[in-house]
Amino acid sequence: MKKNILLLTLSSSLLLLSCSGGSSSSENVIGGKLVAPVDDSIYFGTFPDFGGSEEFVSVERIEAFENLVEKKIAWAAFSQNWYNGVVYPKEKIDAIRESGVVPYVRLMPRSDEIQGHAEVTFNMQNIIDGMFDDDLKRWAIEAKSDASPLLVDFAVEPNGDWFSWSGTFNGAGELDGYGDPTYPDGPERYRDAYRHIIDIFNAEGVTNITWFFHFNLASLPNVEWNQPKYYYPGDDYIDWIGFSAYGAQTITEEWAGLEFSTQLQENYEHILEMQSQNPLAVLEFGVTDYHPDGNKSIWLDDAFSTILSNPYVSFKAINPWHENWENEDETLTTIRLDSSDETLSTVKKWIANERFISELNFK
Repeated sequence: MKKNILLLTLSSSLLLLSCSGGSSSSENVIGGKLVAPVDDSIYFGTFPDFGGSEEFVSVERIEAFENLVEKKIAWAAFSQNWYNGVVYPKEKIDAIRESGVVPYVRLMPRSDEIQGHAEVTFNMQNIIDGMFDDDLKRWAIEAKSDASPLLVDFAVEPNGDWFSWSGTFNGAGELDGYGDPTYPDGPERYRDAYRHIIDIFNAEGVTNITWFFHFNLASLPNVEWNQPKYYYPGDDYIDWIGFSAYGAQTITEEWAGLEFSTQLQENYEHILEMQSQNPLAVLEFGVTDYHPDGNKSIWLDDAFSTILSNPYVSFKAINPWHENWENEDETLTTIRLDSSDETLSTVKKWIANERFISELNFK
């Protein structure tokens, strides 16, 4: 997600009646990879407002979200920020499992949450060179010992120009600084760093992790070297592919042209360029409320209807983003699904569709 500044996460006092119960998404599952749902079903996961740093995980927040939308979630996503150590976040993972939900861990190799600069410590070259191998091996061993399924991705949205791990800050489109002289250095370093991590986990015999590759639907800068196909580690490493697609995130950002359907129409060919057989997920999407030029509910209507109609690609999972934050100019970004009564009503209408399911299938 392209955030200007993560200063303050806002909570909502709105809480609806408890959603109906259901069996655990991870019940009786040991190990295995997440497989696509059968027929035209679509998994329903979310980021249930775990705070601005995306790591304040609790059973209470998961239950509050499920009560709010009156639907069980299949997974709960949170970030494991490496500025807190490259360590297995067992307490957070256990809390999510206690809720009957599968944990989705976002590995975030950063020293701080400030965007728009290069990373000194956790940069892609240092990962490739093995500087964190011991920590990653311990992570892998602990994950394996848990013997329950985990969903994991690494360094989200690398084809954007905001996070420190993006290709922009790791060699960009240069050809002579690293690796293959015909391959852009920034994406190549990201690809090889991700491969290096998965190689470590495979060497430890970890079989209970499903690996996601998470890019931004629109590449920024939108130039050839920065397209997602160059970042993709390949089907030999990755199990699922997913992307972020946001509308306007502030009331001053342009509204027109950022509709979900428009973004997909303009960029779906870049998804196909990866030539992958893996299932596809929308791993982040949303738009701010109270924009002078557009209506959030209409934007969400467009997003959900596009996802269900599969006009260019077939979607197998969604993960709407549920968070508000204050920007540097003191304006609010209101991505939460209850930012207004109208928005919440729209979300509930769509996710009540029987195609959105809360039970994950593993093999």
